Amino acid sequence: MRRKKRSRTGKAAFIAFAALFAALAVACILHGDGMKRWAGQWRPGETRLGRAVGRIVKSPDSRQKPAPAERAAPAKQKIAILIDDIGCDLAPVRELLGMEAPIAFAVLPYCPHALEASDMIHRTGREILLHLPMEPHAYPEVEPGPDALLLSMPEHELIGKIEKNLQGVRHIGGVNNHMGSRFMEDEEKLSVVLGCLKKKGYYFVDSRTTGASKGPEVSGKIGLRFMSRHIFIDNNQDYTYILDALNHIPEKQDPRNHGEPRLIIGHPYPATIGALREAIPHLKARGIEIVPVSKAIGITEERKAVASATASKGAH
Repeated sequence: MRRKKRSRTGKAAFIAFAALFAALAVACILHGDGMKRWAGQWRPGETRLGRAVGRIVKSPDSRQKPAPAERAAPAKQKIAILIDDIGCDLAPVRELLGMEAPIAFAVLPYCPHALEASDMIHRTGREILLHLPMEPHAYPEVEPGPDALLLSMPEHELIGKIEKNLQGVRHIGGVNNHMGSRFMEDEEKLSVVLGCLKKKGYYFVDSRTTGASKGPEVSGKIGLRFMSRHIFIDNNQDYTYILDALNHIPEKQDPRNHGEPRLIIGHPYPATIGALREAIPHLKARGIEIVPVSKAIGITEERKAVASATASKGAH
């Protein structure tokens, strides 16, 4: 009996002790929270669990470091490729259309396969330009072709020649000059031609057959979409020479252009076609983007507009 009483007494004492301990713990917690309220260290609505989590999150070891600022990727180098003198033979056109690049084609209006070539190119979605014959310095010893634009022609005759040449090529988006080293230097006559093309909604590519071309000045005055050729790749019709010129294009890019495209012009020579077939995959692998001529002109015009706006702000 005494053992049973002692057991009951021990259990009662243990329960009483546990109750006393729990009461003291609650009092300490309440007292601590009250002290924090009084000291302004406890925000309303903050729970003990929240404070504990906050201490973990704010600890130096677990605090997330700010992500390093991303560096702007360098502007991708871009080129546009235009092949002149299209329309005399369809075989080179087929070969060029088989390449994985948006090559553009400038079609001579008086060539026997000009219209057929225009339709063939158009079906593939590639761009077509009218390769407009103009008077060179060596005229009449060097003949630019039938219905060429000559400096001796009055304005109405120039307009008539443009209309006739336009009928010789289909699906065009723009125009570039065939020869024309003398004609492109005459600002007055060139203004007639480029003004006519602007009204019809075409852009103009200056083949730069002369260093004294008035193309940039005239196009700027009338607001014509315009671009000048940067590189002729096949003045020398040698495969090795042309391939070397293509492979060195990345080195000729000016980093200050910030992605402004460079326009490359070639011709449907066998050596040029072979060099392009070899070089295009390597150019792409080196990060060179080949873009349509119209896109290259759009990018160039956008750069000009930004540069002009920046210059005007600086003047004020």
